[in-house]
Amino acid sequence: MLDGSGQDSVTQLWVRDDRPRALDFPALAAMADVFYPRVWLRRATRVPAGTVSITTYFHADSRQLAQSGAGYLLGQARAQAFRNGFFDQTAQLWNEAGTLLATSTQMVYYKE
Repeated sequence: MLDGSGQDSVTQLWVRDDRPRALDFPALAAMADVFYPRVWLRRATRVPAGTVSITTYFHADSRQLAQSGAGYLLGQARAQAFRNGFFDQTAQLWNEAGTLLATSTQMVYYKE
């Protein structure tokens, strides 16, 4: 706990492009980075934070992206550890049919 709030760091949301369009790999990569820093949830306040590294893994092929069309993706992000001014963040994205399309892992700096 960073502030004694005891809040979990999980966020779930539905996401898609503002002007709906067919899903492609660049859009999927961008959506893997749509989540705000988990430290804001744990501290219940905003502090300066920035991505140190992010790796996005595609679990879908072009056919599965095409089947996703312009529909929403369900995204979930969670952090596992906060210490020494850094935290990790993982995320998953599924299409409306429940197919896992992408996962990502980030290391994020935050100001103590």
